[in-house]
Amino acid sequence: MPLFFDLPNEWISFLIFFGIIMFFIGISEIARKSLKLSPELTRKFVHVMVGILVSLAPFFLQSSTPVILLGILFTILNYIALKQDGFKGMHTTERVSFGTVYFPIAFTLLVIMFWERNIVIFVVAMLILAFSDTAATVIGEKVNSKHKFILWYDKKSWPGSIAFFLMTLIVVMGAYPIYSGLMNNPVLPIYHLATMALFTAFVATVGEAVSKRGSDNLTLTLTAALGMDLYLSSMQSGTLAYMGAWFAVSMILGYGAFKLKSLSISGGFGAFLLGVFMFGMGGWHTMLPLIGFFVLSSILSKMADRQSKKDIISSKGSQRDIVQVYANGGIPLIFTIAWYLSNYSIDWLYWAFLASLASATADTWESEIGSFSKPLPINILTWKSVPKGFSGGISFLGTFGGLLGAAMIAFMAGIMGFIQWEMELVVLIIFAGFMGSIVDSILGASIQAKFKCEVCGKATERLSHCHEETTHISGFLWLDNDWVNVAGSLSGGLIFILIYLLLF
Repeated sequence: MPLFFDLPNEWISFLIFFGIIMFFIGISEIARKSLKLSPELTRKFVHVMVGILVSLAPFFLQSSTPVILLGILFTILNYIALKQDGFKGMHTTERVSFGTVYFPIAFTLLVIMFWERNIVIFVVAMLILAFSDTAATVIGEKVNSKHKFILWYDKKSWPGSIAFFLMTLIVVMGAYPIYSGLMNNPVLPIYHLATMALFTAFVATVGEAVSKRGSDNLTLTLTAALGMDLYLSSMQSGTLAYMGAWFAVSMILGYGAFKLKSLSISGGFGAFLLGVFMFGMGGWHTMLPLIGFFVLSSILSKMADRQSKKDIISSKGSQRDIVQVYANGGIPLIFTIAWYLSNYSIDWLYWAFLASLASATADTWESEIGSFSKPLPINILTWKSVPKGFSGGISFLGTFGGLLGAAMIAFMAGIMGFIQWEMELVVLIIFAGFMGSIVDSILGASIQAKFKCEVCGKATERLSHCHEETTHISGFLWLDNDWVNVAGSLSGGLIFILIYLLLF
């Protein structure tokens, strides 16, 4: 981007940006206290003004380092202010929301991913966050409850989502060609500009609608940016037809899984987004192993449900919601995005994807196949018998099932020709995936939250049992099985990377 002001030191620009943002926050506080303005109004003011300001960062800063630091700094400051109930003109909402924390996180991630790759995408995505999200909030507040819906946790409205979609169309079609012109980029034909705007608006609207406590500030921004980049790369590679076909297939698969009760409604929308970006960025290399995991794991879950007792201690059943979808598929998606953004030049990122998915598969198959074991499982740390479904419980049959699940991912990739049949590579993927599931079990047995039902006295992972709230007895209260699954999947990928970089 051309610089508006060429200051002698970029850190001076950093301080100016920091000061202007604090000025907007201060103005919102003064307006709230002195003019008796609604905190919701002052919050929107800060949201829009800061969104516009940070979208201008490329015009003042050439290096990404001070911009990343700015994002990290405001993430920390906003979190502290939120916890201490400060800056009410910026934080106050009618519900508990971490939106002001997700905002700088989204900003930081966009800088990392697109500052060098395509700065125009960074700018447009920040403008979408500033204007489209605000439009959805303003319109959504004016409608009655019959027009509202909940896909996951946050309450949304149909008029608000429509306003978000339309505003995103306007922002993309208006801002993208303007900023591309400033960068002297080739002019995007109007047909492709309109199609890209429609695609971006759709995925970003889903990302905005499926949220919890303000996480839409993060999800709508990332889906918008990745959507634009994916469209442009598909256009350049001549694969738009395939991308469009898979877009439709992802919708059908997500809806079908919902109707078959394999996924909840939030899980269906989450799987749609996962499918779009996983296929668009990784092709069949990532999509086929992912389909294999979800299909075979869902079949095993249904079989395990039929033969298991209904009063299981696990917090969730075979119908997966969006949290479970991304607890298992989120880390593999991150590795896929990293592989894609590297222009597929770093092979070990793809292999780490396989290892992380192998870990998720191993953990799921350990639980589902282990439920068929006649002897009770044992705690992986104490070696004492525990009830079936107890996180951290292992059995011989379940352990064998986990090893089989990890091997399934590696062999599927090998059979399809996605990896070479090198014994060291295949064994390392299986080993890393299996060890990730062991990490999952150790965390589940040690620090995962456990509860006790005061009615029947049974241990459980549920917040309620026998129609009564349970009592927290061990582990970190916030660390449920979904977070443990994320840690296990991440461990599989990181174990692979560490061993590969050290030994190969």
